[in-house]
Amino acid sequence: MTLVELLIVLAIIAAIAGLSMSVLVKARHRAYLTTCISNLRQLVQAVHMYESDWGAVPIEPDYPIRTSEGLWGFIDQMLYSYVRDKSVFLCPSDPTKGKWRPAIPNLSPIVIEWKGEKWLNSYPWLINETVVKIYGRGNPRLKSTSPLFTCSAHKQTIGFSLIAHYDGSITLWPMGRPRLFRAEFETERGVINDDTL
Repeated sequence: MTLVELLIVLAIIAAIAGLSMSVLVKARHRAYLTTCISNLRQLVQAVHMYESDWGAVPIEPDYPIRTSEGLWGFIDQMLYSYVRDKSVFLCPSDPTKGKWRPAIPNLSPIVIEWKGEKWLNSYPWLINETVVKIYGRGNPRLKSTSPLFTCSAHKQTIGFSLIAHYDGSITLWPMGRPRLFRAEFETERGVINDDTL
């Protein structure tokens, strides 16, 4: 082989490798999205099981409770007994691996520890004491369309955030459309129409 032929073969191999890498990356992102949707649906089912046991959906305290065993009051701690798998709380596309906590923004990213275990969660929970007081007027009964969890980890890869609703549906929210996500209660009026998966 001459030097020119060798360079041509190497260029062809590099082009094929580049094309196959982009296909593999897209396939990986699709797999991550499927896992994330499955996690969100399991969490919504866990919320319904919690509600049937306790008579209300879980409500996070406005501030995490400090105990001698660590921090308590997060949704993953409340729902763990219903899912029994901590990986359900983690989106595979989450760059912080569940360390970002909206409930304690000044310290995020942070690893929550309680009873010697690490608690990580990629899915912000939208119901806390303040939201129930202001929008639910003290009544935590949710509309079926109410958002429960969000996942923004897919914004860079597919350009959408995922929103899991009380009725089990998952909606895609485009990256460029700003919106404040919060729980919606039966005491409110109006319905939001979204594209549902």
